Amino acid sequence: MSSATSKLARIEDGKRSYPQSLDAVPPSDRIAVIDIGSNSARLVIYGKNGRYPTPLFDERSNCQLGARLDQTGHLVQDRIDATLETITRFAAIIRAMQVTACYPIATAAVRRAKNGADFYRPAEDILGMPIQILSQQDEANYVSRGLTLNIPDADGLVADLGGGSIEIVLLDKGVATHGISHNFGHLSDVDEADVLKAFQNTDWLAACKAKRLYGVGGSFRAFGAAFFHRVSYPLAVLHGTKIKADFVRGMCDEFTSVTPNLDGVPISRRNSMPIAAKIVRALLQESGVEQLVVSGTSIRDGVIAINELNDAQRADFLLAISQEIAEASNRFAGVSEALNLLLQPLVQINPTAAFSRLVEVACNLVEICWQEHSDMRGDLAARRILGLPVNCMTHKERVWLGVALYHRYVGTKQNKPRPAELESLLGERHRAQAITVGLALRFALIFTAGTKNYLQDIRLELDDSMITLHVNKAARPLFDAACARRFNALAESAGRQPQVVFCEDHDAA
Repeated sequence: MSSATSKLARIEDGKRSYPQSLDAVPPSDRIAVIDIGSNSARLVIYGKNGRYPTPLFDERSNCQLGARLDQTGHLVQDRIDATLETITRFAAIIRAMQVTACYPIATAAVRRAKNGADFYRPAEDILGMPIQILSQQDEANYVSRGLTLNIPDADGLVADLGGGSIEIVLLDKGVATHGISHNFGHLSDVDEADVLKAFQNTDWLAACKAKRLYGVGGSFRAFGAAFFHRVSYPLAVLHGTKIKADFVRGMCDEFTSVTPNLDGVPISRRNSMPIAAKIVRALLQESGVEQLVVSGTSIRDGVIAINELNDAQRADFLLAISQEIAEASNRFAGVSEALNLLLQPLVQINPTAAFSRLVEVACNLVEICWQEHSDMRGDLAARRILGLPVNCMTHKERVWLGVALYHRYVGTKQNKPRPAELESLLGERHRAQAITVGLALRFALIFTAGTKNYLQDIRLELDDSMITLHVNKAARPLFDAACARRFNALAESAGRQPQVVFCEDHDAA
């Protein structure tokens, strides 16, 4: 349970009441994050301590609380009223969903406004709990932690461009070494020359010679959407999209021209895109980065990472999520672990930690579509993986896992529907390895009827020329001609000759 839970007021009929001790608070089952920014207010509710990838609820309202803040230094009343109306709705939804832990946070608009209390005090009364108004350092920390939860080895600059501020953090292989926040964002009335001067006064920004910029926030996602519109990109997932800096500069020029070309930019972002482009162009100029990586992460990921996840989950979020999916989707307990043990000899075809990890994730996702129509399982399983709502996979990992899960259900058949995206991004060697893993999963699950006990009665052995299946006496009745054909297909895919050895009990283990 989160230690932060005891510090938050509970929602009880709209009134504040604080738990007397940590023991009095039930474990977090449903958790909520309310993110109150300069441009929008967002409520996201997660189940299972936030680990499972699909939120129970996710809603964003463009309240523009920070509108005209630069000119007046104050929050204007109509924007306060609009945001309080949204907070009232959020509070009702939180009560209806019986949320057990809630993390309301506010960022630049409330932090900077001289009359911030005119908003947060009535908002706290509505929610029945205090709102954490993040300092610039807090905001940068949450942003970087949210990114590194999903991209642990991120190396370069992280920039979170909000409506009223931009947070920039320098990461050295996932570890934050420098950070700064500037009080201008895509809703600001600011000259590009002033933005560039502010970046030039950040002495470490150019000196760090970062090659990669991870862009966080809706403006960077709008760059990704415009990029998709301008090129033929095979996978329509914004997170992880890589764009060369020169291409980004070209889009900035288009967005800031006298007659802006905003094709592909979401309608809700078009008014603020010219300012966002000026800020991004100045950042590219001063930092000298070579590539923009569009990030789908947010400050909310950092809130979850810090307050709700344990060390193992933070260490490898993709493994943690795939284990959650296995728990929810597998027909029988213990199957994913037994499959991963069985397939370990196949890691010899690519003896790297990255390949071994993907094999384990594939074993966890192996039953993701077993309830679907048999004619459609391969296609649907691949599409589920390609569209899985997580940010802890690269585009190539999505395609690799999609290929593996497709062949887990389809085998070597050529007459089944297949997503066109499976033909993209991977080289032939990596695609062939994914197919081999998929055929191994298919053989093992069909041969053993997907049960853990029979999986423990077989063992694979791999050498340079042969793949050997060791079968205990208890599993001997399961081996028929159809199973032999599937094992032969696996061997051919692995580039080995097949061999089957029938053993006495426990010899295969």
